[in-house]
Amino acid sequence: MTTRCMMQAVYFCSGTLPESDFWHYGLASEIYTHFTSPIRRYADVIVHRLLAECISGNNGINYDQSLLLDKVKMKELCDVLNNRNRMAQQAGRSSVEVYTNLFFRDKIMEDEAYVVRVMKNGFSVLIPK
Repeated sequence: MTTRCMMQAVYFCSGTLPESDFWHYGLASEIYTHFTSPIRRYADVIVHRLLAECISGNNGINYDQSLLLDKVKMKELCDVLNNRNRMAQQAGRSSVEVYTNLFFRDKIMEDEAYVVRVMKNGFSVLIPK
C-alpha cells in the first residue's frame, strides 16, 4: 500500500527528458538505470542492447540498431513498455481482488473494524485483528 503512493518508476529515453528527471528518489541517486537478466522482460533486453551499443557497438548481434539510435522510436517503445507494465500490475491486483472475493463469498465473519473510506460502490475497513 505504501509503494502505491510513491511515484511510479518508468522507462524513458534519456534524450527526451532533461537530466534533472533521471534521479532515483528511493536510492537518492542523480542518475540511474535498472535492468535484470534479459531472459525475463523485453525492457531488460532493450537496456542490455543500449548498454552494449554504448560500450562497443553490437558485436555482431543481429538486431535493428536504428531502433536504438532513434529517440522518437525509443520514446514510443518506452511508452508501450510503461503501459504494458501498468496493465500487468493492474491485472495482478485485480486477480488478488477476484480470488479474495471468491474466498469470502459464502463466509460470514464478525469482528471489530473501523470504516476508513466510503466510496460510491463500497467501503474500506481496517480490521485491527
